[in-house]
Amino acid sequence: MGHALKRVIYAMAEADLAGDEKVFMAKWDIKDGFWRLDCRDGEEWNFAYVLPQEEGEPVRLVVPTSLQMGWIESPPYFCAASETARDVAQQYTEQAVGSMPTHKFLQYTKTSAEYASLPETTPGREDGFKYMIEVYVDDFISLARATSQAQLDHVANSVMTGVHDVFPEDEVNKNDPLSLKKLLKEEGMWDVVKNILGFTFDGDKKAMWLEDDKRNAIITVVHGWIRHAKYRGGIPFEEFESIIAKVRHAFTAIPAGNALLSPCNRMLRMRPSFVYLHRNQELLDALVDIRSFLRESVSIPTLCRELVPGHPDYIGVKDASGHGVGGIIVGEHMPCPPTVFRMPFSQEIRDDLVSFKNRQGRITNSDLEFAGLLLLWLIMEDVCKLGKTPGCHVGLYSDNTPTVHWVQKLASRSSKVAMQLLRCLAFRLKIVKASPLTPLHVAGVRNALTDIPSRSFGSEPKWLCETDAQLLTLFNKTFPLPNQASWQVYRPSKEQCTRVISVLQMRRTTADEWQRPPKPGKVYGATGSDMSHLWDWTLSWRWLPTATGSGHSQVSPHEHELDSLVEGERFKAAQYQASFHP
Repeated sequence: MGHALKRVIYAMAEADLAGDEKVFMAKWDIKDGFWRLDCRDGEEWNFAYVLPQEEGEPVRLVVPTSLQMGWIESPPYFCAASETARDVAQQYTEQAVGSMPTHKFLQYTKTSAEYASLPETTPGREDGFKYMIEVYVDDFISLARATSQAQLDHVANSVMTGVHDVFPEDEVNKNDPLSLKKLLKEEGMWDVVKNILGFTFDGDKKAMWLEDDKRNAIITVVHGWIRHAKYRGGIPFEEFESIIAKVRHAFTAIPAGNALLSPCNRMLRMRPSFVYLHRNQELLDALVDIRSFLRESVSIPTLCRELVPGHPDYIGVKDASGHGVGGIIVGEHMPCPPTVFRMPFSQEIRDDLVSFKNRQGRITNSDLEFAGLLLLWLIMEDVCKLGKTPGCHVGLYSDNTPTVHWVQKLASRSSKVAMQLLRCLAFRLKIVKASPLTPLHVAGVRNALTDIPSRSFGSEPKWLCETDAQLLTLFNKTFPLPNQASWQVYRPSKEQCTRVISVLQMRRTTADEWQRPPKPGKVYGATGSDMSHLWDWTLSWRWLPTATGSGHSQVSPHEHELDSLVEGERFKAAQYQASFHP
């Protein structure tokens, strides 16, 4: 669909979520669109074909004089015409409201109760009128944040007139390029709930979900697969591949759902003749979770704002070592208490860690780092109260490249541990309704803020902190906050730690377990006022200050580097977020 669907989502996400502003939608279809484009003289022979005949009948050669479907050059040729019509409609809409003549089909756009609830005009409020006109092949789509019927009429007149400027109108309405059949089905009617490009959009809640028929068809097939898994029957690969492609498209409206697809992706790469679920528990669990996500997509629709990444409201930075994980949480656009946390790893985890001396271990360093990121997310849910702000933006720093890559793609190609960690992260992202994460890489030598908490268990004697009080004192002394503010130490609860460790050790966990928030941890230290805009400040502490003042410190030796560092980090975040933009 190119970028048409993304542009509709972004336009919906820009609307005010809290106010009474509504987004009205309407769409128009070109009837027999390809056949309305005439071939140039001589080009009709490109489309010539022999008409199928019964045996004994004379051979008839068909020489079409219009564009034919099925040729690879036909869609872009037709789109050149339909997008031109969109551009013409845009120019008409830019004129003053009420300046366009009334179109003969305008009556079909005015029949909804939502349209009738608007005043006919709103004098003095035309400046707040916003609209978007989009086209996908032969479907013309309009969105409008309007305060009067006159504004909606103006957009409708402009679009339909623009279409007729390129596809001339017919005196007989049923033969008109604007499909009368679709208009009678109220597709051209302005309303706040409308099916667009396979998804249902709600212009009141600014939310979207997969159309009911498409969603129910996928659920029915997946449910059948799950039921018949116990009979040890196989799924034809072509069927499996087709349904997973539809699931991937459905997850356009459930971005966290992509984190469930790693076992499916693995099967797609193998391309077996049949897929056997009773032999692959991870794949079976993934399909059960996929069915659950799709079922809940209407009762808990996705806000379009949740699909749009943005500059972080909160920043989390973590580091993991063989001894434990530690990190910090600070506010950027939104305030929260500056927080430092840590969690030691048990001897059982250390003994299972892959190393040169232990090549038989089951846990890699990257798995360990990703587990630390999942713990960071659980703590941020509590510290930043993420569930109370749907669509909040979160930036996560890690010095482990695979971890950053897994979160960016919400997928893992080889690590089964990462697949399970992604599955658990998907449930939490969906529950708190967060927007796509912004994962960023930070070089280990520049990750000073997390070196102390992750190595405060004895691996670095100078940073050994046996109590939370010692960690708080050391952190406030080493990294003093602006305005004489104080850090707080967050001690993860036993339930938070157990959940992460269970997944790291590949113990099976249920969806119900991860859909419930774990018991929160405890905070040590005098809770000061919440703070924001600390991202730039954290960048100034990328190097640990030295006791002698030599080398890097927060003072003059690297002040000339700070501006370029801040600019570079912000550019990296903006560049990643731009990859989601239409």
